[in-house]
Formats: sequence, C-alpha cells, structure tokens
Amino acid sequence: MFHQARVLCLLACVAGWSVPGQAQSVYRCGDNSYSNRPCAGGKEIPADDPRTPAQRVQTMDAARRDARMADDMERARLKQEAKAPVAAVPMPVAQPPREPVADRTLTPFRAKKPAYFTAVSPKKPVAKVAKKKAAKKKAKKKAS
Repeated sequence: MFHQARVLCLLACVAGWSVPGQAQSVYRCGDNSYSNRPCAGGKEIPADDPRTPAQRVQTMDAARRDARMADDMERARLKQEAKAPVAAVPMPVAQPPREPVADRTLTPFRAKKPAYFTAVSPKKPVAKVAKKKAAKKKAKKKAS
C-alpha cells in the first residue's frame, strides 16, 4: 500500500512537470508597480523568456560553475583562517593594593544632584535692590 502511494505521488509530480508552463500576463501600472491583474491605465508586458534552450542551459551551467567556485573559495578561506597565528594578548600587570579610604563619617554632607534635570529660572535680586534704594534715600535725607 505504501509503495503504491509513493508511485502515485511520483507519477503526479512527473505529470505536473511535463505540462508546459503558461506565461501569465503582466501589467505595468504606473512607473514602478507591476500586477498580474489589469489596472487602470496599465499596459500589458510580455513575460515570456526570450532565451533559447541552449542559452538557458548555458546560464544554468554558469550558475553551477559559480556556485562550485564559491564553495572552493570558502574552503580555501577557512583553511587560511585556521593557519592564522593567534593574537598575542599581554598578561595584566598586578596593581599594588590601594590604601583604605578614610572614614567618611567626618566629611560634611553634600547634596547629590538629582538624576533628572529640572529647569529653574534665575532668581532676581529683588530684596537687594530694594535695600540699596532705601539706603540711598536715607543717605540723601541725612545729607540734606
């Protein structure tokens, strides 16, 4: 039973490959848009392959040759990378031990800046200006 199903699948695949492929119509809609359905103002473009069978075979052979050459180049690159010398990394130099930090409880407290930024407008010295004007007025009264 399993063998028969395999044979039937194989025959179905061969039958599908033997049917010549039909080229679909391609429509150019606008400058850079293509569709398989007609569109407003679209022009039909022939989508069949204009190459001869000999040209198709030649192209396939060239593609296989290029793929084989790429595989050979990759193998050669991997061999060359395997032979490459290992980078010399210098050993770290031992640092002398640090002296212990002094007791921080005696240092005055400093307020830390907040982690976020807060915009503050500059304060106008209103009180100082008012005091200076009052002092000038007193000086003028005493002088007169």
